Amino acid sequence: MSNSNYKLIIYSSNPVQYQTPIYKELVKTNIDFTVLFGDEIGFKSFVQKETGITIQWDIDLLSGYKYKFMKNYSRDSREGFFSRINPSIYFELYKYKPEVVLIHGYDTFTTWFTLIAAKIINIKIIWRGESVLRGIENENSLKQTIKKLILKKFFKACDAVMYSCSGNKEYLKFYGVSRDKLFPFPCAVDNDFFQNERMKYNSEVKSIKKEIGIDLNDMVVLFSARFTIRKRPVDLLNALAKIDSRNITVLLVGDGSERLVMESFVKDNNIKAVFTGFQNQTEISKYYFISDVSVIISDYDPSPKTMNEVMNFELPIIVTDVVGTAYDLVQDGENGFIVNVGDIDTISKKIDFLNKNRDELKKMGKKSFETVQNWNYKEDVKGILDAFKHVTNL
Repeated sequence: MSNSNYKLIIYSSNPVQYQTPIYKELVKTNIDFTVLFGDEIGFKSFVQKETGITIQWDIDLLSGYKYKFMKNYSRDSREGFFSRINPSIYFELYKYKPEVVLIHGYDTFTTWFTLIAAKIINIKIIWRGESVLRGIENENSLKQTIKKLILKKFFKACDAVMYSCSGNKEYLKFYGVSRDKLFPFPCAVDNDFFQNERMKYNSEVKSIKKEIGIDLNDMVVLFSARFTIRKRPVDLLNALAKIDSRNITVLLVGDGSERLVMESFVKDNNIKAVFTGFQNQTEISKYYFISDVSVIISDYDPSPKTMNEVMNFELPIIVTDVVGTAYDLVQDGENGFIVNVGDIDTISKKIDFLNKNRDELKKMGKKSFETVQNWNYKEDVKGILDAFKHVTNL
C-alpha cells in the first residue's frame, strides 16, 4: 500500500464479486483507501428473495485491499430502504478524514446517511450506480414527482457522478446531473478470469456436452439468469416453439419462481432443454464455453453482468432494447441483435437465422470478444482517479 496522503473511503452495501477486482486494481494507485461494507451478505450465505435459493459465493471477495464490516441494524438485509442501517459510518468518516467518499447507490438508509455525514464533515462525494430509465419517469404521478425532486437534490449534493453505460448516463442527465460532473465507470467483469476459464475448457466441448446430454452438433442457446417474470425466460421458450428447433438445445442456467412453468412448457412443446440449476462463479464457465449464443431479454435490466461474461467466450448476444448496456455492448447485426421487449417473433427469427448460418454466428462471436475488451477494471479505476482529481482539484 502506498504512503500517499490522498485518502478515500468507499461505501458498499456488501461484498460483490464484480467490485472486488476493482479494489485490487485501485490498490496499485497512489490513493490510500478503505472499503466500508454495510453488511456481510454475499461474503456469508444468504437466501435470495427473488428465487429462494441459498447463495454462498465461492470466490475470494476480501483479499488484497483494506476493508471493514460495519454493524448493520437492519432486520432484513436482503432488500429495501432499511436493509442497511449503519450509523457508525459517521464515526469512520470522522476518524479517517478522507478527502473523498465514494458511495454506491442511493436506495438505502446508509447511502443517504453517508451523503449527509460527508456534507457535515466537509468530505467530497463521488457517487456511482447503474439505474436506467424505465419509460415511466414522466408520468404525472405523486411517486414520480417525489422521486424526481429527491434524486435531483441527492445528485446536486454530489461533487462527481459516475455512469456505468450510456443508458445510465441518460438516466443521470434526466435527474439533473450536469455534464461536467459525469465520469465513466464502465460496467465490467473480470475479463482475465473468464478468458483463463475459457482456456481451461479448451478441448472439452465433446465431454461437457456428453456429460449434460447435449448433441454435439446442436446450437446451444444460453439463458443464464434468475427464472423470474422480469427476466422473461418463457419468451425465449415461446420463440423456440415457433421454429424448427430439432438441432437446437436451450441451456437454462439458474433457478426461480418460473421454473415449473418453463419445465412444463419445454415438455409440452418438445423443446430440447437442459436445466442446470444455480451455478456459482467457479462453475458457470463450462456452460458458457459450450454455448453458441446468449439471450438476455429482460423487461428491465440496467447492466446484466452475464452479457459481459459470455462475450469473453465469443458469444453473439440477442438482447432487448431496454437493457442498459445493450447499445454499448451490442452492435445490431454485428455481434448480435437488439430486439423489442416481448417481440417473440423477432427473437424467433434471429435464433433461426443464427442456427442456419453458423459461420455468421462465429463471426459475430469474435466481434463480441473484441468489443468487451474495452469494458474492463482498468477503465473503472481510471474513472475513479479522474473523478477524484476533479473533486479535489489535484
